[in-house]
Amino acid sequence: MLSATAAPAQEPSSSALSNFLADWDARASAARAAQPDWTSPIATSTGILEQRFRFELLDQHAGNGSDTVVLDGGKGLDLIVGDTEEVQIGLAPYDIRSARAAGNSHAGFGDWTFLRLKQRLASSPADRGDYVVATWLQIQAPTGIAAYSNGSWTFLPTLAFGKGWGPVDVQATIGGVIPTSNVGVLGRQLQTNIALQYHFGGIFWPELDANWTYYPDGQRAGLHQLFLTPGFTMARFHFSQKTTFTIGVGYQVAVAPQYRAKPLTPSYGNALLFSSRINF
Repeated sequence: MLSATAAPAQEPSSSALSNFLADWDARASAARAAQPDWTSPIATSTGILEQRFRFELLDQHAGNGSDTVVLDGGKGLDLIVGDTEEVQIGLAPYDIRSARAAGNSHAGFGDWTFLRLKQRLASSPADRGDYVVATWLQIQAPTGIAAYSNGSWTFLPTLAFGKGWGPVDVQATIGGVIPTSNVGVLGRQLQTNIALQYHFGGIFWPELDANWTYYPDGQRAGLHQLFLTPGFTMARFHFSQKTTFTIGVGYQVAVAPQYRAKPLTPSYGNALLFSSRINF
């Protein structure tokens, strides 16, 4: 009788999956506890490890009269896969361009930054130093339609760092854009981004980003562009004990150089940026 009425044993596969997810969650929690608790800036990538899904929208307006809406832009799913490692599985950006010139309006996918491998090199939480240093490599595949593709595999190595002082933090990156072919036209890029954030009221994060790009070669050889982006983020509304939601908006303006049509520099004059993130 006792044998007949006993509860069935848990399926081995179900138990293994539960243990795997529990271990993953514990590893991600430990990784977060060893770093600052900042939110990601609007226009500057963060060096801290994140586990989230991120979706963005950009509404760009160029000096030549073309307007481009970019859905996503290479973000997607970030996963903490080790004590100091993160993997990003990006989404392919979808661009919608309207232009004054006939035949220059297009809609379709752009080149796909499908993978980012991040290694956190050093970090400390707010009560011990409040800093982070990390590096990563992104890989972009030439999968876009002809109007939006560079036609080249591209590597984007980056060094990121940040430091906090109470409610204020500075996050910055320096990196390169290195195409593997057609370099004479595309050129390489040196990119530097820095964001100043202020945290108050528990959820509010106003910021100012500066994003500078220099072109040492290619069709823009010797040129540069500088954008300033004031932004505002409301971070980490709790859906549950483990899941939070963040929303942010910024307005990006090109402040240098003066507009030139060929090659188009800066790449656009101003843009509205919208960012949403679900952390888990």
